[in-house]
Amino acid sequence: MCGRNSRGFTLLELVMAVMIMSIMMLLSFFCFDAVVQSWNAGIEMADSMAQADYVMEQIVSGLRSSFYPDAGIQVEQYGFQHTDGGEGPDAADSISWTKIGRALVGERTQLAEVPHRVSLYVEPGGRDDEGGLMVKAWRDALQVEDFEPEKDVKPFMLAPRVVGFDCRILKEPSSKNADEVEWEDEWKFSNSIPYKVSVTLYMRPAKDDNEPLAVTRDIQIPLWDLSQNPQKKEGDKGTLGTGLLDSRTNRRPGAGGLTAPPGGVAPGGVPVPGSGATQGGGPRGGAGAPAQGGSGGPTQ
Repeated sequence: MCGRNSRGFTLLELVMAVMIMSIMMLLSFFCFDAVVQSWNAGIEMADSMAQADYVMEQIVSGLRSSFYPDAGIQVEQYGFQHTDGGEGPDAADSISWTKIGRALVGERTQLAEVPHRVSLYVEPGGRDDEGGLMVKAWRDALQVEDFEPEKDVKPFMLAPRVVGFDCRILKEPSSKNADEVEWEDEWKFSNSIPYKVSVTLYMRPAKDDNEPLAVTRDIQIPLWDLSQNPQKKEGDKGTLGTGLLDSRTNRRPGAGGLTAPPGGVAPGGVPVPGSGATQGGGPRGGAGAPAQGGSGGPTQ
């Protein structure tokens, strides 16, 4: 039997204790949720940066391995092409050029062994939709006459986290300071290669209300001088280089659209059919238009 002085918790005290415990549990939940969200955002940003670094290295390697024949004449088929699609995070530019090597196409494909053309562009899409930086690659040599890369070449995704792709062009070296260099948003000289290309990738943010992360690289292309200032060599009279168009017929002469001097090697050192080697050529970046003659500068 309890004594007179023994007492228990009142109802009010129990209610207060439950309320205090509820508040502490609620605060603990919000703190834990904030930590988890910060952790996920950090992982998302790290993944985006890793993907941006990989993609940028592929683009840098691809542009630096641009291919242009040493034929003493400018060839639009091997020129750099650029389509402006705006600026900022919503930019949707596209670029196309002829290259050699495994960059952007991998080493297990036959394209890596011959000159081939690649095209980079952004496919729009939401967080859960298919979209990102897309690549098309094809070898235009010995293709059928009605070959159209836009319809006949299937693209593949290079980076799903890329939501914006912006490119700026520098035609030739400038004597100005780096901060005063005037980059161009358009490239009109499709029969040559620019001196530098500034590529900006906008990566998908960790949260929808954040701004995309921008990653920029300025890439110098080694063959820009050869493409803009071709040197006419002795003995080149009447000889068409790899994939050149005959200005008299507006068509590629010979079987497969190629002619070559004795020995089976066209100007620029590219093997042609019949020489016991595999022919590698670029796409027709302006098929149907005669190649520019002479050794003049870029034409618009």
